[in-house]
Amino acid sequence: MATGLTLSLALPQFAFADDYRLGAQDKLTIRVAEWQTVEGTFRDWSAINGEYTVGPAGTLSVPFVGEMPASGKTTSEIAASLGEALQRKLALADKPEASVEMAQYRPFYISGEVQSPGQYPCVPGLSVLKAMSIAGGARRNPESGQRFDRDLINAKGNFDVLQDQLVRLTVKRARVEAELADKPTFAVPKEVADDPKLPSIVADETAILAADQKKLKLRLQALDDLKALLQSEIDSLQKKIVNQQKQVDLAKEQLNGIGSLAQK
Repeated sequence: MATGLTLSLALPQFAFADDYRLGAQDKLTIRVAEWQTVEGTFRDWSAINGEYTVGPAGTLSVPFVGEMPASGKTTSEIAASLGEALQRKLALADKPEASVEMAQYRPFYISGEVQSPGQYPCVPGLSVLKAMSIAGGARRNPESGQRFDRDLINAKGNFDVLQDQLVRLTVKRARVEAELADKPTFAVPKEVADDPKLPSIVADETAILAADQKKLKLRLQALDDLKALLQSEIDSLQKKIVNQQKQVDLAKEQLNGIGSLAQK
């Protein structure tokens, strides 16, 4: 049974999280900290720390920095660019340390022959097979189960017929081999010894073997009788030939005698 599947799948292109390239609707968690040399402590930039979403134009809007390109970049590249931008914009002696992590990957869309087409959040390592699983798998036709049952019944029936033919042909081969060897019986092949129909099949082939052997004996007897008849005819013809040869010889003697009398 073949099932046709048509679907449309739009999902971000990435292999691993470290290689993931940002795009619109990706959500990021940004944290910025600055080392205070005098105090010997880190200071969090609470005004910047938080969650950000890459806009439709592929940019991030960050306080003190403004719009910065994000589409096509990795999180580590964004972190480096953000630290440099803050240092440059605010004229800081030391570059702030920025940490950028994925909060939520942009969604992917799946449609077609699936149970629940629509929009789903993307995850690293997503493949077409995984996407179909998230969408509930391939759409199942209510009639497919009935069709499968019907096909299964037909296949089972065909298998039983072929199995029966195999057993019959195997036993028949054993019977023919016994006929060629002039044996009155034949052994049941081991490969079909467990078949429930074997006794009736063997009985049929045994009857055929007996009938064929009887027919063969009758034909051989008929040939022997014909041979004896022909031999009898041959013997009779040989006797006739001998008698006729004697008559020829006698006729020659008589002719010779008549010739001698004529000369006198």
